[in-house]
Amino acid sequence: MTSRRTLAGAWQDVVAIAGAWAIAVLVESMLVVLLWGREFSAAWEMAQVRRVAVPLAVAALVPASVVLAGWWRVALHAGTGSRLARRALAALGALAGCALGLGVSTGRHFANVAVRASFCGVLALAGLAVGALLVPRFARLASRPVALALAGMVVAALAWVADAGVLPRLYPAFHAALFVAFLSGAGVAGIGVRLAWEGPRWAARAAVAVVAVAVVGAFAFAPHAVRALERLSNLRIVLVEHAPVLGRVVVLVEALHPEPAELPPGAPSVVRGEIAQALDWAGHDVVLVTVDALRADHVGAYGYARATTPNLDALAREGTLFEDAYCPTPHTSYSITSMMTGKYLRPLLALGLGEDSETWAQDLRRYGWRTAAFYPPAVFFIDEERFPRFERETLGFEYAKVEFADPVLREQQIAGYLDGAPAGTPLFLWVHFFEPHEPYVMHAEHPFAGGRSADEDAYDSEVATADDGIDRVVRLVRARRPGAAVIVTADHGEEFGDHGGRYHGTTVYEEQVRVPLVVAGPGVRAGAHVDTVVQTIDLLPTVLSALGIPRPARLRGRDLGPVLRGEPGALDAGFAFAETDDYALVAEGPDRLVCERRASACALYRPKDDPTERKDLARSEPARFDAMRGELRAVERDHGRFEGAGGPAWPEALRRGMQGDAEAALDVAALLDDANVVIRRKAAEVCFGLHAPSTAPQLRRAVARDEDDEVRRWAALALGRIPDEALPASVRPLLEDPSRDWRRRAALALGERGDARACDELAAWWSDVLPPPGQGKAEGEPPRLTIELPAAEDLLAATARARCRSAVPSLLAALADVRARPYVADALGALGDDRARGPLRELLASEPYVTTRPREARALLALRAADWVPAAASAPPADAAATLAASAGPSRLVVMLSDPSAAVAARMDGDPVTAWAPDGAGQAIRIADVPGPPGQDAGARLQPRARVEVHASSGGVAAFWLVPTGPT
Repeated sequence: MTSRRTLAGAWQDVVAIAGAWAIAVLVESMLVVLLWGREFSAAWEMAQVRRVAVPLAVAALVPASVVLAGWWRVALHAGTGSRLARRALAALGALAGCALGLGVSTGRHFANVAVRASFCGVLALAGLAVGALLVPRFARLASRPVALALAGMVVAALAWVADAGVLPRLYPAFHAALFVAFLSGAGVAGIGVRLAWEGPRWAARAAVAVVAVAVVGAFAFAPHAVRALERLSNLRIVLVEHAPVLGRVVVLVEALHPEPAELPPGAPSVVRGEIAQALDWAGHDVVLVTVDALRADHVGAYGYARATTPNLDALAREGTLFEDAYCPTPHTSYSITSMMTGKYLRPLLALGLGEDSETWAQDLRRYGWRTAAFYPPAVFFIDEERFPRFERETLGFEYAKVEFADPVLREQQIAGYLDGAPAGTPLFLWVHFFEPHEPYVMHAEHPFAGGRSADEDAYDSEVATADDGIDRVVRLVRARRPGAAVIVTADHGEEFGDHGGRYHGTTVYEEQVRVPLVVAGPGVRAGAHVDTVVQTIDLLPTVLSALGIPRPARLRGRDLGPVLRGEPGALDAGFAFAETDDYALVAEGPDRLVCERRASACALYRPKDDPTERKDLARSEPARFDAMRGELRAVERDHGRFEGAGGPAWPEALRRGMQGDAEAALDVAALLDDANVVIRRKAAEVCFGLHAPSTAPQLRRAVARDEDDEVRRWAALALGRIPDEALPASVRPLLEDPSRDWRRRAALALGERGDARACDELAAWWSDVLPPPGQGKAEGEPPRLTIELPAAEDLLAATARARCRSAVPSLLAALADVRARPYVADALGALGDDRARGPLRELLASEPYVTTRPREARALLALRAADWVPAAASAPPADAAATLAASAGPSRLVVMLSDPSAAVAARMDGDPVTAWAPDGAGQAIRIADVPGPPGQDAGARLQPRARVEVHASSGGVAAFWLVPTGPT
């Protein structure tokens, strides 16, 4: 009878725990909607949290309720004096404490084995004490069930808040412990409620029955919920980011139901067929003008209210304007080379292909054309090392003027070239204007004010300056060589916080990849606005067709001639593909499929109806969503297919992984079992680059069993880059390997784990990748590290985590590369070396890039190098004041705010500071130039002191600096 009663009580505990967890998950779903509702596409998507995610969470958690109920029974026995139960809890607590210690002690502070072992021992002892002493006392609260329920609720609430808000995305073991604490607290609260129930027995049994039915229903509904969740990309992203319980369920579902990587049999390939020649530009010159960072919606002809582009607007009235034109990658280097080759260059170069591609200029030169280019050296600024031939051969142009030049100087240069160009030979002329690129400058001849931000006002001024350059070039060429066909477009757009970012190169939303495109020439319709989707890689095949030149087989774009001429039936939905490291886009007709690769999630938008791209249509139009995902997979599958037999015939999964597609990680890891050792080596190398946790089982097997030494090396290094994986014994010896490349790979993996033994190799690596001496002086070319930016970011992270202060001199030199500067500043702040104070302070005073300034300021704060900061442990106040050393010459006041949207006011020695730089909205840093005191000699020594007072309209003042900018 006793055992029967015990079994019944245990069953009731299981049901009570499951019911409590169901309520807790439901509460979490409401909190997510309440706190982060703005991140959902619409109200229906919020409802799906409760309808889809909650039942899945209940079904996933129920099996664990049996474990917790068993643990509770052991705790009850320990509370009544059972030594065996107390010892079991003590052992369990010690193991949990040791596991937690191992999980959180992976940083640089625990590089020493003795320190790490001591730390783990302390946590094991703490876990032992909790299991042996605290848990039995907690279990004795069963005699006071209300207190037990309240205690469980407090534990669950505190654990949930900490899991959601403390060190998010860091220390997985720490968050796993909090998750267990949350489940334990909520489950014990459910048991307490069950024990406290004083109502009729039938009501208790009814409640148990309801919970049981709900659990069974959740299990029955789970397959449908999984299918529904797969269609809710945005929902998955929000839950993973903000919901500790529901987010883990999403991750579990994705792990158990990975998306098929291969295309279904017979899936269409995005290959557009050629069409007959529609335009005849034979004997006519061709002028291509590109404008850097010009987004389409800041052009008057595209509906912009400001008069930024009167000359481009006039050209659009002469020719045809494409409403929906897209660049292939929102980075100048990739976009321009793609335009000039008619290919998607970024994925090809990632595959080690495409560098031998012939360019627009080379195609025309073969048929007797003269070619000339006028562009700034910044065209190859991003990932310069991927474009050595294109840069060295100036994209195939026989004449190239590579320097920074304003429109007036460019006009003079082009006029000089035209003076010597033979009149009877056709000419292809390319001009690239750099003006709208950041940092933005307000031009006196094109003033704008009162826009959304001072940054956008300055940007529009730059656009107007570039438009003046377009007019100068077009007028000059038409005056000297009448009848030229003119094409005007941009390499990419620009973001001003539209989707939480700045500048370009980060996403594939409209503001970054939609560009203006206007074509005017013989046979082209005048005043036409065409809404078919096109790409800038379509321009090369279009011009070749119009000139009667055969199309090379490796081009990917299509001939737009029929559309430009207005042939009946020429208009179709069109097609465009674009990508960055983390995003991919397919545009077709009115629809835009945007995929965020890190979250393995895609969303379907219709910008004509939803200009901000917030309303995901994937659920309401699943057939269209699936069709566009098929288009995306097809175009990604075809990368490299047209490059001929000279390229390696890698499997599709490898080609995707080589392009940085994290979704391909599992398929890449599966190739570690391939019979071909070349495939296995490449798969292990790609796993090293992806360092995805899902590849760990296959990597461990390769380390233990593969007969090829190179495969084992790559696999061991790949495991070394995966958090929470044990470091293979073969990694550290690679630091002594004769090959520099193996030493560096080992140093990267060890540095990321905080192992200071990697520092010598990392410091030597930094010395080798610094900008070459003298770079940045010729023709205004900016200095660049001789390493790709993503690789530089990995190297910086390893250097900072391993506390490699020997690399500081090289890092200070690396600050000259404006691409890497924000990440270098982060690393210098983390290293805490006082040698960085002066250089960072100087940069902060003069930094032109508004998104880099906060990084420099935070680094200075980490180095304790601010002129004023709040008192220790106090929140940033709205008003701050300090008496500081001040220059007799001009100075710059730099203010860091806790609320980036706040307005700031300041006074210096009682005089208001008014000359605030156009930093733009949404930035944490404000800068104002302060002139020297009247009547003072600019060369005088420092004044004794100056009183600085700063006020923030909201939030508080986090820090400020007063830095001299002129002679002192």
